[in-house]
Amino acid sequence: MASLLPFFGWAVLPNYATSFLQSVYYGLTIRAGEPRPLPQTPRFERHRRRIFLVVIVSYLLYTLYETFHQVQVAGDYYKVLGVSPFADERVIKSRFRRMAAQHHPDKIGADGHLAGSEIYFMFLRQAQETLTDPVKRFAYDRFGPDMQKWGELKTMQEFVLASLTRSVLPQYAIGFVTMLVLNWLWWANWGRYVSSSDSIGAMLEQTQLTQLAQWRFYTFAAMLTLELSIMTHPQAVFMPTAYLPSALRSLFPQEQFYLLPFQILTLARRASITLHIFISQAAPPGVGTVEGTGGISRQTMQQVAQLVQTSRQTDFEATRMLHLGQAPFRGDKESVSALRRGMQEGLILGGVRSSPGVQQAISQVMQRRQAEQESQ
Repeated sequence: MASLLPFFGWAVLPNYATSFLQSVYYGLTIRAGEPRPLPQTPRFERHRRRIFLVVIVSYLLYTLYETFHQVQVAGDYYKVLGVSPFADERVIKSRFRRMAAQHHPDKIGADGHLAGSEIYFMFLRQAQETLTDPVKRFAYDRFGPDMQKWGELKTMQEFVLASLTRSVLPQYAIGFVTMLVLNWLWWANWGRYVSSSDSIGAMLEQTQLTQLAQWRFYTFAAMLTLELSIMTHPQAVFMPTAYLPSALRSLFPQEQFYLLPFQILTLARRASITLHIFISQAAPPGVGTVEGTGGISRQTMQQVAQLVQTSRQTDFEATRMLHLGQAPFRGDKESVSALRRGMQEGLILGGVRSSPGVQQAISQVMQRRQAEQESQ
């Protein structure tokens, strides 16, 4: 049940958090009495989109950290015995003897904790027997505690074959079928295909090519390749301290700061699923409802691209003319203030003159004057 909580969080939390933070943002940035942007207006949707991206990026980082923390808290046989992943058989046996002397049931039974101490002692013994056997140690490093459930296997090849038939192949077969279904029914088009350009014209030229670039299948193949390579690599323990400066290595003891191959794969699987959900959540609004450009002719799409380009050019020219009109006042604070007051007054007067009531009053006055002139 706990493993489903992150997926429930991705489905519920971003929208609620975005609505709450957007309300707080408007409360901090908009003065009392001033109108707030209304829903479905461009300004409101722009603010909501930006806050939503901040929320899902923050939740992505939290989810990745929580995954790493869970892997570390779960521990492994090396941490239980307090030895390094590179410790030899002599060191492991010596450490087990010292811990067995402390936790043996005969010494703790008098305190009333016989059952718990016996279970822990058997766990220590299982850890010692696994790590002192080269074949079992190879299997444990790559497949984790699940290798204990595979029966009495004798060779590394048998463990690798058992992992492929009982875990890897069924898991990836189900995952591949699930990806096909979700990619066809639910995932957004923006997350389904990769576009090499933000330009509409370039996108139209690359429509058919980008449909071939289904990045989710590439990441799926990359995950399978990573898993197979780690399963067969002779030494795949990841030591983050090896990439730190020598001055910082003393702060992170090697006996505790490492990742075994099966822990790396656990992190990679969960991170892959989380990133898939994140990219689907980050899809631009509206792309999920677009069914492609198959029903629109190429000529129509080119005309739309030209219209967008013309609109951008017109906007650029209008902005440039506005800056040129303000150029004489640049650097003169008094003139700028006078210009601002004049523009405000002009906007107010223009709004008053264009109001229906004022227009009706002006029309009545004009009709009265015209009637007086005719009577004279």
